[in-house]
Amino acid sequence: MLQPPSSRQRAVWLGTPDGAMQFDPSHLESHAQAEWAGLRTNRRRLDYSSSRALATAVPVTNCQTTSLSHSRGFAALAVANEPTSVGVDVECLVSRDFKSIARLAYSTSEADYLESLDDPATICARFYELWTLKEAFAKVLRLHLADALRQCRLLDVAGRLRAEIPTTQQWKAMVFAPRPTLRLAVAWTAASADLLDVRVHTAEWPRQRTEPWTQVLDVSSDEARLRACPLTCTVPQHDNA
Repeated sequence: MLQPPSSRQRAVWLGTPDGAMQFDPSHLESHAQAEWAGLRTNRRRLDYSSSRALATAVPVTNCQTTSLSHSRGFAALAVANEPTSVGVDVECLVSRDFKSIARLAYSTSEADYLESLDDPATICARFYELWTLKEAFAKVLRLHLADALRQCRLLDVAGRLRAEIPTTQQWKAMVFAPRPTLRLAVAWTAASADLLDVRVHTAEWPRQRTEPWTQVLDVSSDEARLRACPLTCTVPQHDNA
C-alpha cells in the first residue's frame, strides 16, 4: 500500500498505463460491474482500469477530498485535506484543430492568442495547458465544463497571464508536464490562503520515478507567475477518435 501524504501536503499521483494490469473487475460492486460491462472500446476499458487501479492503490481518509482523471491509459489522482477542495485533469497531447476549438470554447482573448501562434508544437502545448486548467477548475468549482471553458479566463490576447476565476474563495492552480506529451493540471480552493500554503507532493504509480515533473504553470488568487515550459512538445499524428 502506498503511503498517504502528511497533513501538510497536497498530493498528486500519476498512474501509468501498466497500472491497469492491477485492476480486477470482479471486485467491483454491482452498479460498477454494470458500468464496466457498458464500456465498448479497449481505450475506454484501459482508462477505466488505470484510473480505478490508481484510486484503489492510494490511501485516502474520510477527512480528505479527491479528484480523478484519465487519458489514454494514464490516470491522475489529486488528494487534499478538508476543508480544501481539489480538481485534477490529465490529457495526452493529440493533434486537433486547436484554433477552431478554442474559438468555440475559450474566451475571445485566449482564442486570439492561439490564433497568433504559428508553431504547431507551441499551439498544441498551450491549448492543452489551458484545457487541463479549465477542466480542473470545472471540477473543483463544480461547474459544467462548457461554463468553465468560457468563465475561467487565464490569458490575454498577448499570452500574458490574466487569471479570472468565478469564485470568492482563495484558489491555487498548477500545470505539470510529467511526460513531454502529457499535461496535468490541479486546482485547489479554500476559505483562506494559508490553507493552500502547503507543499505539493507528486508521485507516480505503479513504477516510482525519481525525476521531478516539469512544472509549466503556478498561479494563485494572490499572485500569478508564469513559468515557461523548457521542453519542446512533440505533436502526435492527428487522431479523429
